[in-house]
Amino acid sequence: MAAGKAAAAGPGDDAGAWFDAVYTTYTPLLRKIAIRKFGIPPKDADDLVQDVFASYLANRTNVRDLHPYLIGAICNASRQYRRRDDASPFSPRPEHRECGATADDELIDGVIRNLVIRTTLSKLGTSCRDTLERFYLLGESTGAIAERRQKTANYICRLLNYCRNRARSIYASMS
Repeated sequence: MAAGKAAAAGPGDDAGAWFDAVYTTYTPLLRKIAIRKFGIPPKDADDLVQDVFASYLANRTNVRDLHPYLIGAICNASRQYRRRDDASPFSPRPEHRECGATADDELIDGVIRNLVIRTTLSKLGTSCRDTLERFYLLGESTGAIAERRQKTANYICRLLNYCRNRARSIYASMS
């Protein structure tokens, strides 16, 4: 609670103590996000956390709300790390499949996944089915869907959210 008050108070007379409180409060959370959500190795996660705090110190006068800023910063830094790591020619690539799956297994899994998706979509209304198919299967943007349906992009975003939730509940009832 004291660290939360220190974080909310902002830098005052004792800026070093304030920053120490913020650092000790948020470092475990940011590190956990990088490691668990993005699969960043622990040493690299520590480096990313340090980068996030360095960025915060450089821009702290522009930060209105500390918690969302730090969470967003670690997510962005982790995504950037993943993009850089995936593009590196030196990143280790598995030479074989670890689970021993065959091409037939992947084909069967794809067919099953396709059947589940089709069954779920068939239980949705036409508006949801059409919107989800256009967005996910055809890869259309919300703007393109909105233009085709003569609606606003904001309406399509809300409709997508509603339809996703509806599809999840249908899927949960099937399993």
